[in-house]
Amino acid sequence: MTEELRKLINLILESKTSSMLLSGNLISQPEKIGFHISQAFLSDELKINNSLSDECQSLNLLSANSHPDFKVIERSKDRTQIQIQQIRDAANFIYSTPLISRTKIVLIPNADELNFFAQDTLLKSLEEPPKNLKFILTTSKPYKLKPTVLSRLTHYKLNPHKHVLSSDLTNGGSIENNRNDFPEECWNQEGKIMKLFEDLSSRKGREIINFLIKDKDKNKDTLLVKLNWLSKIIEESIFIHLTETLSDTPFARLSKEIKNTLDLRTLINLYDEILPVINSLQLNENLNYDFQTNALNY
Repeated sequence: MTEELRKLINLILESKTSSMLLSGNLISQPEKIGFHISQAFLSDELKINNSLSDECQSLNLLSANSHPDFKVIERSKDRTQIQIQQIRDAANFIYSTPLISRTKIVLIPNADELNFFAQDTLLKSLEEPPKNLKFILTTSKPYKLKPTVLSRLTHYKLNPHKHVLSSDLTNGGSIENNRNDFPEECWNQEGKIMKLFEDLSSRKGREIINFLIKDKDKNKDTLLVKLNWLSKIIEESIFIHLTETLSDTPFARLSKEIKNTLDLRTLINLYDEILPVINSLQLNENLNYDFQTNALNY
């Protein structure tokens, strides 16, 4: 485990947050780190010594998949998404008291696989989490989670150079760029998404918006990435309008361009129009996305 990851895990263990999201690519291994954090919450010995012991009851029960205070919610093999019934079935666990540990854990690896209705049902528990319970969600595609769900989660972004379980892990030199210069969606090393952001970065003014909502590529997943990028750019642009502060994100220059192109009222209206389209995409509704995006006013 790298020292940077050790510090991040200690920060999480000491925080009072009840619901968290770990996002990162295959190199930073958010699923494995999520499980390691679950172990640390359930085992006082691991918290104190930062090492595993054969005599720790909690860790032995976890190894045997029989820990009464630990539940994993993941997609069934015969399904393409995590279903609403799976969240409902977890209600008894969520609202019961811990049996042997001080804290109960609900781990949802690949949380982007939660379908629209499952996210809505989970949101109810995230809004009023029971005492002594932690939700740990992991994903490499945070943009697939609804904004309302994201707003209830403390988001920890795993840096693939720093936050890894093994300091020997590398990316083999397949990406030479500094990943901090790219949105998380590019971290999975999909050439198409990386190229998409590089093309976006060269745009100015209204070209940025036109590229994101009027491009000929209307693939649903790609459009979802684009609209989420646009929502982040607009959010930052509004922030700059109100505070004159420029954030340190991959979208900083683009946000400044949009801030100098559109007035505050137009930005707010455009943001309000984008969110329903994003929700429709996440809901997998059979809508004419070309018509929806072309109807956006800016």
